[in-house]
Amino acid sequence: MDRFREWGLIGPADTDEIVRITRDNRPDHFTLKIESYSMLCKAGENYESSIFEIGGYKWRLCFYPKGNKKRGGEGHISLYLKLVVTSTLPYNWEINATFKFFVYDQLRDNYLIIEERGESTRRFGETKSEWGLAKLLSLEAFKDVSKGYLVDDCCILGAEVFVSKHAGRVECLSFINNPYDNIFTWEIENFSTLDDVFYESKHFIVEGNTWKIGIYPKGFNSEANGGLSALLILVNGGQEYDKKVYAEYKLMVKDKLGDNLLEHAAKYWFSTSEDSLGWPNFIELKDLEGLVEDDRLILEAEIVVTSATKNLP
Repeated sequence: MDRFREWGLIGPADTDEIVRITRDNRPDHFTLKIESYSMLCKAGENYESSIFEIGGYKWRLCFYPKGNKKRGGEGHISLYLKLVVTSTLPYNWEINATFKFFVYDQLRDNYLIIEERGESTRRFGETKSEWGLAKLLSLEAFKDVSKGYLVDDCCILGAEVFVSKHAGRVECLSFINNPYDNIFTWEIENFSTLDDVFYESKHFIVEGNTWKIGIYPKGFNSEANGGLSALLILVNGGQEYDKKVYAEYKLMVKDKLGDNLLEHAAKYWFSTSEDSLGWPNFIELKDLEGLVEDDRLILEAEIVVTSATKNLP
């Protein structure tokens, strides 16, 4: 244990006591590769992996790249195992499971295993469906290049869940700056004749995800004050249960020469349940006339950064 103490790994956690050892074999059940840790830090407080199934139940890894401060994880990375609650679970259900977390040492080609000491069965139920470690690893140790955990802005985490033995899969999360074919232009003719209803553009695809632009010419609600409401919509979110897709994007109004007349920017984690984000008052009523040329409104969407997930062998 002295070796780990020198590395700055020992510290209080959510649990009474934790043990850290190393092994050569990768996690049997789930591995999460993050190819741009610094971008993930900017994208939000935490990232929930896609679902993996172990023991007949659905799980996620929930990673806090800058620590779960609400649970005392300041100065650390935090990692949690989360049971996905589905309608197939019986009334008043509970599941007992043990788990191990892994951090890959890319220099020494082995894994640091982090788990609770002794009998550490955790009860997952309706009142608490998530367990983990707020202080999985100190940020100082995690970012120390000589330790091998974060190399070229890439890190690899993992988990083993012991409800029953089951074949797992590997998910890779990456962020893509200025992805290919990331600009879509929508020319709306005869704008003055549009009704007070919702209109949507044709679909466009960026890095395998399908998007569209939506507008309410007379405004979505009273907040628009008669102006135009506009939003970006993820179309394919339902193809994979609650798949998370991150996007930094811009919605712009263009003139017929392609110059910007108006621009709004946002960033968001899109999903099946939260598949759109926009502006109720994208164009104010007083500005509409000046932005519509020859009864034509030209809108353009640009996906500046997007996330991508894929399964690895």
